[in-house]
Amino acid sequence: MEISKDISEQKQLTNTIMQLQKQSKGGATIPPSSLQTQKNNTRFQFENIVFSSREMALTVEQARRSARSRSNILIVGETGTGKELFAQSIHNESPRKNGTFIAQNCAALPESLLESLLFGTTVGSFTGAVDRPGLFEQANGGTLLLDEINSMGTSLQAKLLRVIQERKVQRLGSSKLIQIDVRVMATMNEEPLEAVANGRLREDLYYRLGVVNLVIPPLRNRKEDIRILTDYFIRKHAKLLDVNVEGLEPEIFQLFMDYHWPGNVRQLEHVIEGCLNLVYDERTIGYELLPPVLKMKLQHQERPLSPESSFPYIGTLPEQMEKLERIMIEQALKQSDGNITKAGEQLGISRQNLNYKLKKYMIIP
Repeated sequence: MEISKDISEQKQLTNTIMQLQKQSKGGATIPPSSLQTQKNNTRFQFENIVFSSREMALTVEQARRSARSRSNILIVGETGTGKELFAQSIHNESPRKNGTFIAQNCAALPESLLESLLFGTTVGSFTGAVDRPGLFEQANGGTLLLDEINSMGTSLQAKLLRVIQERKVQRLGSSKLIQIDVRVMATMNEEPLEAVANGRLREDLYYRLGVVNLVIPPLRNRKEDIRILTDYFIRKHAKLLDVNVEGLEPEIFQLFMDYHWPGNVRQLEHVIEGCLNLVYDERTIGYELLPPVLKMKLQHQERPLSPESSFPYIGTLPEQMEKLERIMIEQALKQSDGNITKAGEQLGISRQNLNYKLKKYMIIP
């Protein structure tokens, strides 16, 4: 009699873990850039944050102050606002600046693989496993950034909570506890309390990580930064692409100011870089250089609602007010891509109140 088992899947997981751990030692989670990578695997400092608005000035000041301690930090911001830029800047301003900075995207790996990568493995923990330190051990004396923490499974979040509380890590398959000294930072692209309510983030982990909370404002809420960011990105990419461009045409700058920029600063940089790739002998960026998708969105961008053009004055005042309210709710949902929380903030009402009105008018977000 023979009992056999297919171990091809375990072997594949083992090879993947080995590759990822080799990359993490060299800081492979940080993408290449024109900025020079420092010895601690970072590229950004607070001097690299470009802004002129009061909102960003307050956020940067809060980040600078939080750099002095060893407390955990939760950085909240929409996609493209520069969360890792803040995390690296805090690390380089902190007493741990000579230690290693390691970043790991929690949404990029399945839970079993992420657990092995974070905590490490020992011989015999699974088929083909070897003694390898996890990211917590590798970041000892430095900082570990967990990007998109709300994408991590709740069972793994419970194990992570224990490591953060005890400051000890246990490799998979081992009974030995290893003392660690790691500052943990985490990032999220959604409201933390909403993630807790929807079961994507454990409440106890939120309070443990959110000792210091930093909220990075989206670009649409600090449009005075668009001018200085645009000039910075034009200088940066014009030099790399070897073109000579002075700036935006006045009407294009106004279009940029009117656009709501769902991709935030990252989208703005990509638009500028895309335009400069099409430059031949132009000295300024005009409408013809804009990407097609942005052209279409700018052409059909919503204008301020005017009662004369939206609906006739037929019916009573309450009926007209309900029509106006319905139109404003539909526009807010459209601009927020169906996100009820953001639409409520734009309308100046609570999420619960907006949900009531959605049911009242039978609007499907």
